[in-house]
Amino acid sequence: MTSGVALLREIIDSCTESERKIAEYLIDNPKTAVFCTIAELARQADTNPPAVIRLCKRAGLSGYRELQILLTKDLYSTPDSDAEEPPPAFELDSSQSVEIIAKTIVTRTTDAIERVLSLVNTSAIEEATAAVLGARSVAIFGVGASANVAYDLYQKFSRIGIPCSFAFDADVQITVACGMTSADVAITISYSGKSAHTVAIAEEAKKSGARLIGITSVGQSTLSKLADIVLNVPATEPLLRTSASLSRATQLVMVDILYATVICRSIEVSIPRLERSLKAVHEQDIKTPARS
Repeated sequence: MTSGVALLREIIDSCTESERKIAEYLIDNPKTAVFCTIAELARQADTNPPAVIRLCKRAGLSGYRELQILLTKDLYSTPDSDAEEPPPAFELDSSQSVEIIAKTIVTRTTDAIERVLSLVNTSAIEEATAAVLGARSVAIFGVGASANVAYDLYQKFSRIGIPCSFAFDADVQITVACGMTSADVAITISYSGKSAHTVAIAEEAKKSGARLIGITSVGQSTLSKLADIVLNVPATEPLLRTSASLSRATQLVMVDILYATVICRSIEVSIPRLERSLKAVHEQDIKTPARS
């Protein structure tokens, strides 16, 4: 389901000049990649073959062949692949009315969530699901704004009986990562994929032999390079982020996609557990009198 054009649009701002030439050329002429070799593409984009390879790596692809496949799918998909580029970053202005602020936030959030769909890698989701269901235990990691997303996934997996753990304390997370084994799965959530604590946690989990799933923004980052399985979200946040609202929204959607897939692939076990947990919590709410 991943769109090659959408992927190129996501990473174009982080490209070098030579990479940008290729990305812009392919966005305008996606059919070119289907029939061109690397050398021919570089010539038509007025750059060099190594830049094509670097662009593919920046996009998190295995090589030019994978980019060709994604762009070929775009050509035979619905016209959505020609969608407009994302709206500009939200400008902080003391004169903005509440109505304008609300409309802008809702519009940008809706756009960001729709962009998740264009980047969904179905095979990566299936692989991550199989890893979770086959693991002895799942350790979920995230610091800062991503910690709230990590906690949400921890709650969801707990409802369906997935043995999992999460701690808000970053030092505790590193400790947990050090105690993992090859029978475990680590899910690390980080929009940038570059924060010191996140990278340290991911590195320790890898040293322990755990399978590492990274939920991070599209493009090259330390986390995406370390991860065995990468689940990408759009690059949505400007340098001055408004409480990381867009990245949090897209990460939560990706978490829900993974969670729903896990349920669907283990439905006979997961549904009874989910129903039991919801019933138990509901009964507890009834027994506990409301405080005035």
